[in-house]
Amino acid sequence: MTVTLLRGSDLIGRTVVDASTGDDLAEVRDVVFTPDRGAITGFTLRRRGFFGRRLKTVLPIDAVLSVGTDAVMVAGVDAISDPTDAPDDPVSHTSDDVLKNEVFTMSGRSLGTVHDVIILGGPVPRVVGFEVSGGAVGNGLIPLGAQAAVSGSALVVPDDFEQRIRNDLTGLAAELSLIESSGS
Repeated sequence: MTVTLLRGSDLIGRTVVDASTGDDLAEVRDVVFTPDRGAITGFTLRRRGFFGRRLKTVLPIDAVLSVGTDAVMVAGVDAISDPTDAPDDPVSHTSDDVLKNEVFTMSGRSLGTVHDVIILGGPVPRVVGFEVSGGAVGNGLIPLGAQAAVSGSALVVPDDFEQRIRNDLTGLAAELSLIESSGS
């Protein structure tokens, strides 16, 4: 199985497809996740097309078959639900937005701001990192799990992490495997 790393912004506008019929159901408006764990809870949706308006329905992560490079696949039209019927209401996590959060080291040095999130696609999609821009060390990628803290206003990383910021998805994948193998 191929591992696919995607930027969260690349999923915006991605088609939601009913795998049983091939019907185009909607498109992704936003990715909703818990910043500390990276667990995607779902997607907010909009109508297809250039002037697509926001839909009042959501796509809970439990209803997603797979997130791929070109589409989000679901088992049927019933995958899209009213937010009140969703098992873990994706809309309730929208206040956890990390984009534009300042990134600081533990000693208080600014490394820039969170520009995007990096998502591991496939049948169990999850956020695995943060893309940082405008900092003293330039643009780069920080793997989820490397942070000491994350909130709706700041991402804090250890002081030594400044030298470990990666600048490509391959480097991020290598850093992720280091974090997972060390158990930290």
